[in-house]
Amino acid sequence: MKKYNYLILLFCVLVQLISAPMASASYIYHDKSIYHAGYPEQGPISEQSFTFEELNRPNIRLRGVNASAGVDFSNRIDHIITDLELDFSFTNSPSLLSNLSHIKVYLNEEIMATVPIREFKKDQVINSIINHKIELNPHLVKDFNTIRFQLIGHYTMECEDPFHSSIWADISRTSRISYTQQQLPLESQLSQLPEPFFDRRDYSTLDLPFVFSSTPDENTLHAGAIVSSWFGAMAQWRGAQFPTNYNTLPSKHSVVFATNDNKPAFLKDYPDATGPTVEIIANPEHRYQKMLLILGRDSADLRTAAEGLALGLPMMTGRHALIEKVSFINERQPYDAPRWLRSDRAVTFGELIEYPTQLQVNGYSGAPVKLSVQLPPDLFTWQKDGLPIDLRYRYTPPTDKGVSRLNMAINDEFIQGYKLNPAEYKGLAVEDIKVPLLSTDETDKDRYFNVPGFKVDIKNDVSFHFLFSTEKEGFCTTATPEGTVAAIDDGSTIDISDYHHYIAMPNLHAYAQSGFPFTKYADLSETLVVIPNSPSRSEVQTLLTAMGHFGQTTGHPVFKVQIKKATDTLEYGDKEILLLGSHHNFIKDLPSESNISALINQSAREIKRAIYANPTAKYVQDEPLVDSHVSLQSVGEIAGFVSFQSPTHTDRTVVAIMAAHSTDLHLIDSALTQGGKLAEIQGTATIINQHQVHQSYLGDRYYVGSLPLHQLIWFHLADHPVLLAFLSLFILLLLSFILWRVLTSLARKRLAQGD
Repeated sequence: MKKYNYLILLFCVLVQLISAPMASASYIYHDKSIYHAGYPEQGPISEQSFTFEELNRPNIRLRGVNASAGVDFSNRIDHIITDLELDFSFTNSPSLLSNLSHIKVYLNEEIMATVPIREFKKDQVINSIINHKIELNPHLVKDFNTIRFQLIGHYTMECEDPFHSSIWADISRTSRISYTQQQLPLESQLSQLPEPFFDRRDYSTLDLPFVFSSTPDENTLHAGAIVSSWFGAMAQWRGAQFPTNYNTLPSKHSVVFATNDNKPAFLKDYPDATGPTVEIIANPEHRYQKMLLILGRDSADLRTAAEGLALGLPMMTGRHALIEKVSFINERQPYDAPRWLRSDRAVTFGELIEYPTQLQVNGYSGAPVKLSVQLPPDLFTWQKDGLPIDLRYRYTPPTDKGVSRLNMAINDEFIQGYKLNPAEYKGLAVEDIKVPLLSTDETDKDRYFNVPGFKVDIKNDVSFHFLFSTEKEGFCTTATPEGTVAAIDDGSTIDISDYHHYIAMPNLHAYAQSGFPFTKYADLSETLVVIPNSPSRSEVQTLLTAMGHFGQTTGHPVFKVQIKKATDTLEYGDKEILLLGSHHNFIKDLPSESNISALINQSAREIKRAIYANPTAKYVQDEPLVDSHVSLQSVGEIAGFVSFQSPTHTDRTVVAIMAAHSTDLHLIDSALTQGGKLAEIQGTATIINQHQVHQSYLGDRYYVGSLPLHQLIWFHLADHPVLLAFLSLFILLLLSFILWRVLTSLARKRLAQGD
């Protein structure tokens, strides 16, 4: 009898195992309680490993008395590190004494290990790389962590100079931090947003899947654009990509868009929305992952829900928020993007800092004070003395016997140095600086070709490095100033309010680095995005990546962008136009097809190029060139960016994102999220294949913006000196003639009165 019972039990288990995947695949749950269930299973475990170079610390050099340096790593809010190992290699000076010298290793200022220094024979050259593996205590790990190395170095048993050149050790860039992490269960709480979907502790590129039940309509795409740009703004320098799924459940944190009549299969029986709704639930199959639900009765509700998420987050708590109303009180103004330097007034350094002590440094040779400055890409820099900076700084009194300095650099290029006077430390030191502006097009006329300065339309790193001198007190003793502190005053200002906005177009570099001209209005209120009538999954994904890129450059969601599907009745109007799709047959209907320097349509490809005798001739006005137009048939992955003047408005620009096939658009996604490729997007057309990036500089140049009339005439005639001379002579003769007529008329009146 027991034998039959065991057989029946085994049969039931087999039936359960067979039916379980089927039930899991359908995800049919009749109430929300299933999503609120606990986590009886263990959290997923994963391995992570990063070299110091991948953590942006390729060079750790320990020198003399300033022999301390570290590498930072972070820990996501939804993970716990269970095992942590440091595998590092270093090379030390052969002059160091092994019985006195060593390297101390700290984790978050708790000492983990003391590593001895190897002593070498003076008359022998050997491989001096030393490798050590150290188990670190994972219980000391926080959100942001630092592994710090401190060299205690001695080269003699007698008196010694702590600044002696023989006290050094270099840590290899191939050193590695490895750890095991386990995912933690999190409550489904809106108050945690943007975590866990975006975690500022995670330094890697944001990879956040978006899920739609089917091909989204225009309102749903607009909602997706708002959410992707919102996450892109938070991702900042990390970059953001949004893999797009249709009716497929991702295995990671994701964002899901659903209406009452158009739900993904895994939400088929999920309760209908009563209005625009934002909600967080657990992934029904991978319960340690969360789903951010953007819900509505129809697709118009989805757009309202997305706006409510981006604007009303501070007021959201619990699992669920119903968005009753969203209204925009004031319209965005040109060039008011939160991440751009304001151009209507002077901007203080205090407005640019990211944390309170950013402008202060401690120690006789501490790390430089750094600021990030992003300028509008169309600043007119021609014949300008430079960008004015009113620099104010404070410092403790340096020694009288040495020279202490403040060095200023932009993008790691030295600009200017200032001597720190021991007698002037009591008040604010003030310096008026004129830093050149470097444009990326020909409007600079090579004025600042080899001069370091602010580069227009990119993020500029400005650094101020305080270097305090030391004092020699004897044959082998050097005194370092204790309690040395210096600070850049937050009242220092940068002022670009006197600059006009005027730029030569088309300019794909300005688009790649700053999203210009679309981001002139941070909410893209003057932008029209045109997509194919039935966009593929890859085309929707590229749209979301492009919108995330706009948010990244401006720091503001694209609330007002218009997204339309290409139809015969589409009106382009007075808008900046972004064309996006796998192939643009509708481009050929535009009157300006002759201005397009490249076309890609499946295997049929065309490109117009300018062949220059001088590789840098694109900056020279009178360099001879030869135009070429090539049409060909080819296969393989290819995509590109093409820019030209709008056929419907002379002050507007078209940027077309095209590919041979929709699957090739991953090349565009990669280019928009990788800094190296982003810098190569230039000219009027940029063609991208699997291995290379090619630029083309061809087509009619046109200018957008405004200048005073006299400056406009002078600028455009500056390359034509003969014409300028004739015009000047003509104006002189005209003024002389007018003056002669006026004087003649006055003389006649006096003569008539005398008669």
